[in-house]
Formats: sequence, structure tokens, C-alpha cells
Amino acid sequence: MTTTDNTPNPIAGRRRTTVRRILAPTIAAFLAAVLLTVPALSSANAADEPQASVHTTAVATPANDNGGNSAEGNGKDETVYIKTKANGSVSGIYVVNTFDAGQSRTVQDPGSYTKITNLTTDAKLKETNGKVDVTTLENKPFYYQGDLKADTALPWNVSVDYTLDGKAVDAKELDGADGELAMTLRIAPNESADKATREFADAYVIQAQGTFPQDAFDITDAGDAALAQSGGNTVVSGMVLPGETGTFTIRGRAKDFTSSGWQITAMSLDMALDVRDQDTSQLTEQTGKLGDATAQLADGTTSLAQGNRELSRGIGSLATGTTELNRGAQSLAGGTETLAQGAGALAQGNRQLADGLTQLYDASGRMSAGVKGLPEQITALSQGVTTLKQGTDALKQGDGQYRQALADGQQTILAQVGGDIDAAETASRQAYAQALAAVKQNPGDAQAIAALDKAVTAMTQVENAKGQYQALGQALDGYAGISSGIGQLSGGVDQLDAKVNGSSNGSSNGSSDDSAATQASLAQLANGLASMHTAIGQLNTGAQSAASGAEELAKGLSAARDGANSLATGAAAADSGARTLASGAASAADGADRLDDGARELADSVKGMDDKVLDELQKTIDEKLGKGFKVHSFVASANTAVDRVQFTYVLPGIGK
Repeated sequence: MTTTDNTPNPIAGRRRTTVRRILAPTIAAFLAAVLLTVPALSSANAADEPQASVHTTAVATPANDNGGNSAEGNGKDETVYIKTKANGSVSGIYVVNTFDAGQSRTVQDPGSYTKITNLTTDAKLKETNGKVDVTTLENKPFYYQGDLKADTALPWNVSVDYTLDGKAVDAKELDGADGELAMTLRIAPNESADKATREFADAYVIQAQGTFPQDAFDITDAGDAALAQSGGNTVVSGMVLPGETGTFTIRGRAKDFTSSGWQITAMSLDMALDVRDQDTSQLTEQTGKLGDATAQLADGTTSLAQGNRELSRGIGSLATGTTELNRGAQSLAGGTETLAQGAGALAQGNRQLADGLTQLYDASGRMSAGVKGLPEQITALSQGVTTLKQGTDALKQGDGQYRQALADGQQTILAQVGGDIDAAETASRQAYAQALAAVKQNPGDAQAIAALDKAVTAMTQVENAKGQYQALGQALDGYAGISSGIGQLSGGVDQLDAKVNGSSNGSSNGSSDDSAATQASLAQLANGLASMHTAIGQLNTGAQSAASGAEELAKGLSAARDGANSLATGAAAADSGARTLASGAASAADGADRLDDGARELADSVKGMDDKVLDELQKTIDEKLGKGFKVHSFVASANTAVDRVQFTYVLPGIGK
């Protein structure tokens, strides 16, 4: 049997499957016994126009505990026969009303029929104002038949479709047919029926049975229907639970096809089935495991919530640190910019000094070559020495500024990292270790991975700052020798200025010194010029090295400036990321707390789940068995003086 349910709930689907597994064996055995005693449609109804006749077949249907008024002597049974064509279309509806044996009584039985027939006695029955006057017999059951219009709404719609060799055909075309035959029987609740009629479909179970001669129809596939052999016939049976739709497709090879038709019976089972009488040990075992698992889950979510709170606090501290780092990086960027500018100016001054010394060296060489034209040379030398002294004075001033710039650069870096670069390095490594531990704890956590990335960036930036600090220190130490040379150069130039300008002034004043003194002075001057030429050569070599070193230093500080700017940009990004991460960590901590609450609620909810499942299953089974259905007349729904109502659809056979 194939059933269709529009409810998309998978749990409800599994529950219905469990209900079928419990009900199917019991219902099948029950229906097998009941169908042997179902009152058949009287021979009078076999024709298109039923004729009155006495019908004395006993009605044996399951006991009904749903009420009725049989205790008052007015109860009756209704058996509704639906005569159809081979395709399932209704051609007649006949109701056999059965009053149990007992004392003779007069009953006004509600019902409006197109025709009424006394099936027990020859007395003619009357229908007045929608009621049939019935006088029952003493100690004998009384039967009468009422015919309804063929278009009367029924609880179920029944239809049969046929295909022969893949083509749709009418039932009348199958008499004696050969080929691959498929027939589909559909039984569905009548959604357009009124509520009272629809109640039968919601409470009754249906058993469909078709009989086919084996030599006329070799069935190869019956789908979910059951097959049984009875003599030379194959009996196909299918069951439809209350409220559901049944579709049965039977396929096989037809040879001179005939069939005995279908009989479809619907009745209320009214069975009492207690699921707690069944073996539920597996259910209790599994729900016990579920309870243990949810308890472990609750413990785990508690640990998760605690860890998230600690992570949130740690990331909050990291965010504070990255804020300070960002501020320091901005200051470092500004300081290195100033330092780079000063280094550029220093390099330019050193190069000018070197060029001047080169010129001075050439001039002193020419002066030392001879004393001819000495006055002019002395004048030129005086001017050169004056220029040299101005250069050395500027160099001394630049020397102090350069050393101060290097020292200021170190102080700027120290200020950016809190005054202790080693402590800043230690703090950044601790932050990295914490972030790495968080990733190891939650390898798939995107926020933890992002925090680790930010911590690595911050640690790298601090290490870069430390490297720059050490580089500035090395530059400051290395420049000490240059500074000492500048001092020596300045002293020598001062002495040279005193000698050169002093000799020049002495000559120009027109003193009365004798020639010997003049020659001595010139000799002394020549010696001085030779010494000066040598000294200037040495000074020139040092100045060239100093100029090259200053230019390299300017390049290095320019790179340091770029690095500081990158550090500032990275620190700003790290600060922003750390704040975002701190916000996410706080949200994660809140979510972990809610998850912990939910896990504990889940653990509490699964306690006693086996009883909850059994209770829900029992409720579903009761619904499927029609328990609680208050039986009423099909003919007149307001009439509750009815013990039982049963429906039988009769689909005629095809062919012989």
C-alpha cells in the first residue's frame, strides 16, 4: 500500500511509520475475520433496479464502544452498499438498516430515501416527514433497505484507471484483452463532503480486495499491496488507514483477461491497543543514551561559555594594547619623518663640505708650489680658509643636530612602545601566545584565526620598532668617530685661519720688518702651506667618506620613514581589527552563554523522553484507530441512535 500525507514533518512521518508497524499485523488479522461476516449486498440489489425481498443474513461487525442509544432499544446498524461501474464511478447507493432482536417496538427511523424496501416481512413501510416508520419483530432482527441518489456525497472517492501496453483504456475494452496490463486503484477522502460525512473518512480503516484468475492475469508487480493465492485466483489486498489516501498499482501480463472485481470495505476498528504492552526496551535504551549525551553536551557548553568569557577578556586587553601601539606608531611615523628630513639636510651639507675641501686642497697645492704671486695666493688662501671655517662651523652645528636627531628618534621609538622596548616585545609575544592557544582550542573559529593574525602583525611591528631603535643606536655609536673628526677638523681650521689671516694682515699693513723677517715668515708660511696641504688632503679624504656615509644614512632613514609609515598603517588596522575582534568575542561569549542555557534546557527536556514518545505514539494510535469517534447515522447525521455504520464499495468484474 502506498499512502500520501501532505504533512512535511519528518518526525510525524516516522511516527506514522511506527504506528503502521504496530497496527498492520493486528488490523490485517482483524479484517480477515471481519470480512468473512460482512453483510453482502442482497441479490435484489444486484440488478440496476433493486426489488424487495427478505434478507436474513446476520450482521457481524466489531463491537463499538463509542456510544449510540442501543440501551434504549432504538439503536441500529447501517451497512451502506455503493454499487459502481468497473472504473469506480457510482451507479447506486443502498443502505441496509438492521435492528437487533429484542422486544417488538415501533421506531421512527430518520432517513430520506428514493425508495424503501422491507427485507424482513411483507409489510409495506412508510416514510413520513423524513422518517421511516418501522415496527420490529420480537426476538428477531429486522432489516429494511433504503435507496439513496447515486450522486449522494460519500466519505471516499474510489476510481480505477487502466493501461494496456502503455495506453490508457476503458474497462469495457479489457474483456478478453491480451498484453501488458496495469491498473491503479485510488481511494481518497472526499474533501468536498460535509463535515459529518468527512468524519467517517477520518475515523475508518479501509480494506480493498480484488480477485483475478491466474490464467487470465499473471501479476508481476503489486506494489505495496499484498498477494494471496486462493485456488486458481490471485487475491490482491490493500489497507488504507483513517484520514489517508491509498494508491495501489498492479501490473502483469493479461491473456484473455477477466476479473472478479473489487470489494472495498470501510469500518471503525474500535480496538484498544496499548503501546506499553509492547517491547519498548530499545526505545528506553536509546532515550537513556540521548539523556546522557545531552547532559554531556550541557557540561561541554558550560566549559565553552567559560572559555569564551576568558577569551573575551583577553581580546579586550589586546584591543587596549593595540590602541596604545597605534598611538605610538603614529608618533614614530612623525618622528622618523623629521629625522629623515634632517638626515637629508646633513647629507647635503656634508657633500658641500667635501666639495669645498676639494677646492681648498687644490688651492693649497698651488700655493705650496711657489711663492711667486704669493700675495694673491695668500689672499685667495685667506678667502678659502674663511670659507672653510664657515663650512666647519656649519658642520659642527649640523653634527650636534644630527646626533640630537638620532637620540630623539630613539626616544620616539621608546615612547611609542611605552618606554621599555623589551617589555613591549615581551607583551606582544604573550598576546601572540594567547591568540595561538585560542586557535588551537577552536581550530575552525574564524574570529580566533583573525585574532592570531592580528597578534602576529602586532608582534612583527614591535620587533621592527626594536630593530629601528637598535639601528639608530648603532648609527649614533658609529657617528661618534665622525663627530670626533669634525671636532679635530674644526680645531685645525681655526689654527689655519689664525695663521693664514694673521700673516696676510701682517703683510698688508706695510710693516717695517726687514727682508730677513719677511723671508722667515714666507719660509714659515711655505712650510705651513705644505703642512696645510697635507692636512687638507687628509681632511678631504675624511670629508668624502663622511659625505658618502651621510648620504647612506639619509637613504636608511628614508627607508625607516617608510617603515614607520607602514607600521603606523598596520597599527591602525590592528587597532581596528582588535576592536572588531573584541566586539565579536563579546558576542561569542553571549552566544555561548545562551547555548549553555539551551543545552541545559535540552538536557532537561529529554529526561523522561521515552514516556513522552510512548504517550505521543499512543495518542497517534488512538487517532488512527478512530478512538473517540462518536458514531452517527450516515443517512441522517443528527441521528446518534446508531450502534454501527459500515461502508462497502462493490466494483463489478470484467468479462466472464
